[in-house]
Amino acid sequence: MNLPPLTPHGPDFSFIDAVEQIENDGETRRIRAKKWLDPQLPFFADHFPGAPLMPGVLLIESGAQAAGILWGDLLALESQARFSLAQVVSFKIQRPVLPGQTILVHARLERDFGPLAQFAVEIAEGDAVVASGKIILAR
Repeated sequence: MNLPPLTPHGPDFSFIDAVEQIENDGETRRIRAKKWLDPQLPFFADHFPGAPLMPGVLLIESGAQAAGILWGDLLALESQARFSLAQVVSFKIQRPVLPGQTILVHARLERDFGPLAQFAVEIAEGDAVVASGKIILAR
């Protein structure tokens, strides 16, 4: 499934290329999305020149963008619904993410509080989990 534009962000700040699956069976509400990390992305030039890696804050942002796509879908909002990251409850970065890699971003809605929602996020590269945590979005 590919639903461009997926987020309200400009092309240099969009960290989701495609949605592979949205699941909403009443109890399980989750998304699987992906992002190819073009080595020409501007942040790679300056984030550890000579040995670039994706900044951790952008991993969190990719999780927030996937969660926002999921929440917008669940609420039957337009594809560019605007949500903001309200809180990083916890987030652990386990491995570096490098230029040229493709990350899979999984987000699962845990609790919907009306104007806020909490999501569990897991980001993987291949079979390896590179980051995971919990975030809260606001609408």
